[in-house]
Amino acid sequence: SKTRCVSNMDGYKIKNELIVPASKGNAAVVEKGDLIEIIDLEGKQVGDLMAWVIDSKEEWFSPAHSITQNWSIKLNPGDLLVTNLRREILKIVSDDVGYHDIVVPCCDKEAYIRRYGLENHRSCLGNISDALSELGEERHISGELAWNVFMKNKIGNNGEMIYEEPTHNPGAKIILEVLIDSLIALSACPQDQTPTNGWNCSEMKIIVWNKID
Repeated sequence: SKTRCVSNMDGYKIKNELIVPASKGNAAVVEKGDLIEIIDLEGKQVGDLMAWVIDSKEEWFSPAHSITQNWSIKLNPGDLLVTNLRREILKIVSDDVGYHDIVVPCCDKEAYIRRYGLENHRSCLGNISDALSELGEERHISGELAWNVFMKNKIGNNGEMIYEEPTHNPGAKIILEVLIDSLIALSACPQDQTPTNGWNCSEMKIIVWNKID
């Protein structure tokens, strides 16, 4: 059964609600002061998030710059996400899950071909590209621009990346505050060759909240 999402938040009203279908993507325009609530409806699902400054084709959310902003690969409530120009674009307000990946590029068509011999597998990069196209938006996209929300992995003693099965429950969410008018896109990760999504790719939801005047 799918979790019913909370429909109110103190001081805010719902501005937009988007379903991100299993193994697909969706995108939306958000404004400074909005809150973005990303919800995993069924549990154990990873969402790959990208964002771009709305009035620039040369500025976007940068995971690498956000690592140096916080001097950590583990992000926590209160931490700031920054652009490739080191401007603050998003802030983590609250987080039910506590683990995310900000190191690994999102999956792309070539990854499934090279690693698994799968020619036409869906990918987060393809999902985000499709979502932008549906909005009529053209932006610079590449795998290293994605923050892998709810992705559970760890770096081993010898530096190896170890992918683990997520443990978060249905309805788990993270809430981000928008600090610059932006375009955001989220892919419900289609990775079914590893335990990344608990061997069951499922849909997600985005609620955009607007502050009540």
